[in-house]
Amino acid sequence: MAAEAPPEDDSPEQDAREHDSPEDDAQGGRPPKGDPGEDRPVVGTTLRRRSAARIVGALVVVALVAACAWLGYLVWSDHREDELRRTATEDATRLVVQLASYDHTDVDANIEAVVAEATPEFADRYREVSEGLRELLTSGQGTSAGTVTHAGVQSVDIERAVVLVFLDQEVTNVTVPDGRVDASRMVVTLVRDGDRWLLDAAELA
Repeated sequence: MAAEAPPEDDSPEQDAREHDSPEDDAQGGRPPKGDPGEDRPVVGTTLRRRSAARIVGALVVVALVAACAWLGYLVWSDHREDELRRTATEDATRLVVQLASYDHTDVDANIEAVVAEATPEFADRYREVSEGLRELLTSGQGTSAGTVTHAGVQSVDIERAVVLVFLDQEVTNVTVPDGRVDASRMVVTLVRDGDRWLLDAAELA
């Protein structure tokens, strides 16, 4: 009867594998194998944070652009209103001087100068009144030179302006050959026509 062969000894490699525990993997040389999916939540969170940062940055840029646009509009609006006030004051001053100045030797020239810078409605009213005064001015040899001492805008927008004007008139006629100065206040209404103001109303205040 043949002798039984002795059992083969375990190889060193097998012994090493058998004796290597998970703790040895964690504490010893080899790191434990992790699940590749464990890093994915971190990557996803980072991407979400970057996306949120981009959105916040874009919103900040939009807000800054809107603020700059609004500031620019306010500056432009203030400048436009200042310009309207300036031109309304200048034109009201000139138109009132024109309205308050006349010479009996050339009444027609005075009338035409006024209506040339008036609205059609005011021009019609002024012609009617002036025709009634023509004979009185001629027979009385009346003259007048108007001077505006002060003018201030009461209200103004892109279509209409109301200006308070303080006026001195140096008047001469047959009854006061040496002349006299009449002081008055007038409320003048102007209407915007393109790049100029037209006289729409002038009333004593």
